Amino acid sequence: MTADVRAALRAAAVVAVLRAPSEAELRRQIDFAVDAELPVLEITTTTRGWERVLAEIAGDTAFDRILLGAGTVTTVAQAEAARDAGARFLVSPTIVEDAVRAAAGEAAFIAGGFTPTELRAAAATSGMAKLFPAASGGLGHLRAVRDVLPDVAIMPTGGIGVDDAADWIAAGAIAVGIGGGLFREPVDRVRRLVGSLRRTS
Repeated sequence: MTADVRAALRAAAVVAVLRAPSEAELRRQIDFAVDAELPVLEITTTTRGWERVLAEIAGDTAFDRILLGAGTVTTVAQAEAARDAGARFLVSPTIVEDAVRAAAGEAAFIAGGFTPTELRAAAATSGMAKLFPAASGGLGHLRAVRDVLPDVAIMPTGGIGVDDAADWIAAGAIAVGIGGGLFREPVDRVRRLVGSLRRTS
């Protein structure tokens, strides 16, 4: 499962991070993501009703070609709920306890960190890590981390937008997580970004 998720993230290059103040807004973001042909969706646990929405779309054949995950997973209960709802990958902004990773079952777990030490620890089981908050260190920080951790697949998230997504990919990111700013863009522009960054090999 982890290898499949890693390959899918690399191919997609863009992960839509859905963090909404309400279930209604979450559903609007999902509709936008589908229209924009975004291939990877990360529904965060900070929206009330996220489990229900994730389970609904995971069971909908219309989403069969979309990789679904859960974000901001920091507890065993959240990991279990995400796993049971059908998430194929789980993301945390921090390093989590072994029990949280275990609760994810077969779903790939992408823990987070900022320093090389944290990112290496985050990637211990999956080979992948979330760099957060990415914009605080910038592209130079990612390049420096990639120099010393070339075997870690790093997904920067936090402060990245449509305008600079390609720069992060060029700097060595396996994929970039883009949140609220994505959904304030015209859908056609996001669709073009997705097409331009998609990798075929």
